[in-house]
Amino acid sequence: MLSLPHSRSYASRLLLYSQIGGLSKFLMAQRKLIIDCDPGIDDVLALLLALNTPTCSVALISLCFGNIGVTTSVRNVVATFQVLESERQYRSQHNLPLLPYHLHNSPGDNSTWPIIALGSTAPVSSRRTVGAEFFQGIDGLGGVHESAPQFSPSETCILPFYDPKTLSADQVITREQVIRDAKGYIPTPRQSWREILRILREEPEDTVTIVAIAPLSNIARAALEDPPTFSRVKEVVCMGGNIDIPGNMTPFAEFNFYADVDAVAIVLATTSRTPSSTLPPSSVAIATCFRGVGDDGEYNPVKFYLFPLDVTSRHRLRKQWFVDRCAGWLDKTSITIPHPGESPLATWMTVWLGAAFKKMEDLITFEGGSRHCAADQADGVDGAYIEMHDPLTMYFAIVSDEERAASFNIAENMDIRMETIGQWSWGMCVLDRRGIAKRHPHEPRSARDDEGWLDDTKGNRVNLVVEGPGSQAFGIKLLDRVLGDLEAL
Repeated sequence: MLSLPHSRSYASRLLLYSQIGGLSKFLMAQRKLIIDCDPGIDDVLALLLALNTPTCSVALISLCFGNIGVTTSVRNVVATFQVLESERQYRSQHNLPLLPYHLHNSPGDNSTWPIIALGSTAPVSSRRTVGAEFFQGIDGLGGVHESAPQFSPSETCILPFYDPKTLSADQVITREQVIRDAKGYIPTPRQSWREILRILREEPEDTVTIVAIAPLSNIARAALEDPPTFSRVKEVVCMGGNIDIPGNMTPFAEFNFYADVDAVAIVLATTSRTPSSTLPPSSVAIATCFRGVGDDGEYNPVKFYLFPLDVTSRHRLRKQWFVDRCAGWLDKTSITIPHPGESPLATWMTVWLGAAFKKMEDLITFEGGSRHCAADQADGVDGAYIEMHDPLTMYFAIVSDEERAASFNIAENMDIRMETIGQWSWGMCVLDRRGIAKRHPHEPRSARDDEGWLDDTKGNRVNLVVEGPGSQAFGIKLLDRVLGDLEAL
């Protein structure tokens, strides 16, 4: 049995929050998030992290192609909410403390439920397609829908995301029933980038954070459709790219950026005072509506934080840490075996995390590479791990400004651009490494500047995250937050 403290009343839990300095945060206006994702393994961990953070309000979960297709993504996200509701019942029945998610999301009050919307099924204008089934499994979660079907929603869960005018009479009836039965989320047939724009229009300016942990297709479409509304966003926090290390798709490109290079170029251009200076030539037709924005000096550049592989790959979740955290209910000899009657959340996580750890163990055996030895040495433990690309990015988005300053090191206003036409360098993050300072356009320069690298009115302005809290500190904190250690909040 999962060992947890005795159950507390709602009032005593509020007292607990006050004792750890969190009562004001628990009751204050929450940080509002739009999460754009392609729910594979680390995406779901990132979602669980956000949903279990009392000071955050998830307004929208926007789904994009990437690790898997958007229809499979729906099933994974709906499964996440169904498991959280099963966990609520389990903990209540066993007199165990509820998760933070349960405390600020009532099953009978949908005012705090996030909207889920489908987005891009293909790149904005790029010509290459991707998928991560090799590592993530055919369903993005290590085959969990087949190996643990008790946690999987019916395939009819996709119906609420389609316009009823496109469905048969029987499907419309089923659709309405699925909507009535939904707990914890609100489905919509509207395209997700239009939901992004709606929320940015309705919320006060500079109050909504977009967490982009998928290919940037949805974000780019929102920026292209209405640049002034998009610029109302407080910040975009993005996982993608690689700067000084090799990519994980090609020697030069990371998965999310490789998946839609034109979208990356468009979104990065929103950080510039003159976005037209870095728009991609490979998508002139689709980017035409964005040209001229900022030329009148009225445009408000978007604040953009980038988490490249350089920092995210150094933050790992170790199999051993997961086993130790779940000691008492987890079979340490095989973490792929579900345990009926135990915590639904922990059991569900066991299935897909177990598959990911097994895949990584196979890769370590196959590669026998020094990078794994270096990771073991850095973490002080041997064995399988998965890299926490999306959860680390999410963590930055949800913590206080004080925690950001204490745990992250950021190189500000970096002119990072996206290679969109190279045969071999497709998806590469390009920086000016000459060490020449930017100048006002009327000041003399020491070199030709046809592409605006030295003009301080041109180029992108990206806040590049170069250091995080550290692998072990973050990995254990992540498990505590997701599995409900209230004292760790």
